[in-house]
Amino acid sequence: MQFPNIELKNVSKNFMLESGNDLRVLKDVNMRIDEDNIYALLGPSGSGKSTCLRIMSGLIKPTEGEVLSGGAPLEGTNLNVSMVFQAFALFPWATVFENIALALKPLELTPNDIKARVKKAIDLVGLEGFEEAYPRELSGGMKQRVGVARALVMQRPILFLDEPFNSLDVLTADTLREEIINIWQTKNTAVRTMVLVTHSIQEAVYIAKKILVMGIKPGHVRAEIYNDLPYPRDEQAPGFRRMVTRIHELIAEAYIPDTQQSSNVLTPKSTRESPIETLPNVQIGEMIGLVETIADQGGMADIFELSHKIGKDFGSTLYLVKAGELLDLVETPRHTVILTDLGKAFLDGDINARKRMLHELFGNLKIVQLATNLLKAEDNLRISLDTLQERVAEWLPNENPEQICEALIAWGRFAEYLGYNDDTKEVYLDVGQEV
Repeated sequence: MQFPNIELKNVSKNFMLESGNDLRVLKDVNMRIDEDNIYALLGPSGSGKSTCLRIMSGLIKPTEGEVLSGGAPLEGTNLNVSMVFQAFALFPWATVFENIALALKPLELTPNDIKARVKKAIDLVGLEGFEEAYPRELSGGMKQRVGVARALVMQRPILFLDEPFNSLDVLTADTLREEIINIWQTKNTAVRTMVLVTHSIQEAVYIAKKILVMGIKPGHVRAEIYNDLPYPRDEQAPGFRRMVTRIHELIAEAYIPDTQQSSNVLTPKSTRESPIETLPNVQIGEMIGLVETIADQGGMADIFELSHKIGKDFGSTLYLVKAGELLDLVETPRHTVILTDLGKAFLDGDINARKRMLHELFGNLKIVQLATNLLKAEDNLRISLDTLQERVAEWLPNENPEQICEALIAWGRFAEYLGYNDDTKEVYLDVGQEV
């Protein structure tokens, strides 16, 4: 039987937000899923990795472009694909055996066929002895094994894995990665190709033969990298580390371009003719922790090593660095993060001095100045959250206005610049009003 290749041709996808505005999450995506491969779709949150997976599986339709399966246009659900989700998605009232067998219900098999298939899947993932256990009796790793078995029992040639190790502890995740590779290598199942969605560069290099690096705003394929490292792969081997560094640098070039600007004085960004900023949806407290970590490293840190130091994946670290860079606390020549003079002055201050600096630096952002003008136009210095989201959608049409406003409010509260009343759903200028 010919392998049912999957192709995305110039695929774009828009989602309608609650505000009624369209958000483009994918643009002109081209990729082909062939036989005898493990692919990794690699990128930070917002790069459209999971959306690509759902389009290829037929769960959602693209707004533009073409989806082919086995050379023919994909209509409805892709019957050549099974899926393992990040969430375990098990029925709590059903046993392990019953949860796996439920995947076979649409096939109308005989009870003996169902029993044989489920038993084989259980053996493959090491669940022998747990057939009559309920999900509440299982660890996270065992629950995910049930999810893998449920996908394997369908005997389909393509297995999709949507960040399946993300909610597991490190040791359990490592064990399951090994077993997933082993399932593919031994050819004891119908699976001939796997597609893994991940935000971890190490995980992609450890598992995949082909790595598709995704960009954002909107999601697109920036590069396709062939990984010819032999299995089993050693994370400490020079070849493995070179591959990781290569991908690190590729991603860093996109998210923190090699630019260096003077940050020694509080020069209002409006005078620099800067574009409207996109605020990373990160916690200011975590960004301050990152700046303190850089100071502990002598004021300079390699961004790749920094992600390990703070215990976050590379994508999350990039967003924290970007937040610090927007506030002029750090700068990023190549993949080095350097504490600026402003950053040093910020860390030298007490909590009140830091608040005052954040208030001024936050107020220098163009998007904050635009929001401030909206608020000052009102007698009570307040506008509805819906109004702010509508205006943000106009200023940044390719961004998610809900997420941008969430970051605006969180940053603004921390800097004592903006306030938000969740009862009335109003944003207001913080001028010392009584609550």
